[in-house]
Amino acid sequence: MKKAISLTLALAMALSLVSCGQKDSGGSSKSNTPPSSSSGTSGAGSSTSAGGDYVYTGSRLTLGGADSTGQMYAAAATIATTFSGAVEGLNVDATTSSGSNENALNVHDGVVELGMCSGDAAAAARAGTGKFESVGACEDIVCIGAVYASMSNWIALKSSGYTYLHDAAGGVFGIGPAASTSEQSALLGLKVAGITEANATLQNVTLGDGADNVANGVMTASTAFSGPPVGAHLNAAVTKDCVWLGFTDEELDAIIAENPAYTKVEIPAGTYPGQDEAVPTFGVKTLVICNANADPDLIYNLAKALVDNADDMIAGNASLAPLADSSFICHDLPVPLHPGAEAFYKDAGLL
Repeated sequence: MKKAISLTLALAMALSLVSCGQKDSGGSSKSNTPPSSSSGTSGAGSSTSAGGDYVYTGSRLTLGGADSTGQMYAAAATIATTFSGAVEGLNVDATTSSGSNENALNVHDGVVELGMCSGDAAAAARAGTGKFESVGACEDIVCIGAVYASMSNWIALKSSGYTYLHDAAGGVFGIGPAASTSEQSALLGLKVAGITEANATLQNVTLGDGADNVANGVMTASTAFSGPPVGAHLNAAVTKDCVWLGFTDEELDAIIAENPAYTKVEIPAGTYPGQDEAVPTFGVKTLVICNANADPDLIYNLAKALVDNADDMIAGNASLAPLADSSFICHDLPVPLHPGAEAFYKDAGLL
C-alpha cells in the first residue's frame, strides 16, 4: 500500500538570481528564467513574475520512492523537501512503492509526476524489455538528472567469516521486494556467484526485514540495491558485528557482460560500522525521472534545484554525495534528459 508523506519546509530556500546568458568566472551560466516551449504541457501550472522569478501555480506533485527502510525512499524524501523549498508555490510529496520498476510505470501512466528510478530500470522501461516486455516501450520516460549511485549491498554476520557472496553458498538469502531492482540485481549477482534456487533458499523480503533477519541469524545474507549506507544495514550493525560481501573481478566482469548498465564500484571503507576495507561490487546511477510531457519550465527549475542545493542535500543524506560533482547529474545518463532539464544544464555551462 502506498503511503504518501507530505514534506513541506518551514522556511523556503530563496532562488539565487544570476544573469542569463553570461558566463561567470568559473565558465558557467545560470538563469532563473527558463525558456518557454509550446510542446507537451508547457505553461500549465506555472508562471513567471515580472522580475523573472519562476512561480509554480499547479497542484501538488508526487515523487515515487521505494521501500521506506531503504536509501531510495530516504533520497526521495530529501529531494521532495528540496524541490518544495526551492520552487515558489510548489509542494512535492514523497511516497513509498516497490521501487524503480513501479515508479517508471507510474510515471508512464501518469499515476505520479516524478519518480526515483535505477538507470537500468529506466532504460528497460524505454526499450520495453525485461520487466516491461508485457507493457511495451515507455518512450516517454526521461530524466531530470542523476542523484546517487545504487550499489549491490550484501550484509552478513561477521562471525560467518565470509568475504565474497560466493562464500555463502547453500544459505538463506533475502533478495529484496518482489519485482524490485534489489531483486533483479540480487538474482544476477547470486547466479554469477553460483548460487541458485537449486542450492539455496531465496526469499523476497523488505530491506529492513532482510537486514533484521541477518542480525537475528534467520538469514545468511540479505541484499539492498541502494546508495550506501543503507539505513536498515546501519541499524543491523548496531546490534551485531556485520560484514558486507563483495564480488571477485571475474564475477563483476560476468555481471556487467550480462547487464551493461552496471559498472564496477566500491562501497568505501568506513561506510558501515566495522567495515575496514572497501567492498568491490557493482552499481548504476539512480535518476529522478519524469514524463516527457511535463512542463519544461517546471523541470528546468527542478534541475536547477538539484544543482543549487546539492550541498544541503548531501549534508542531510550522505548517499547523495555524488551531487557534489555537478557533471554526475547530467552526464553519462542511460536515458535522455527532459528538454527543460537539458536547457538548464546548458544555461549553467554543464552541457
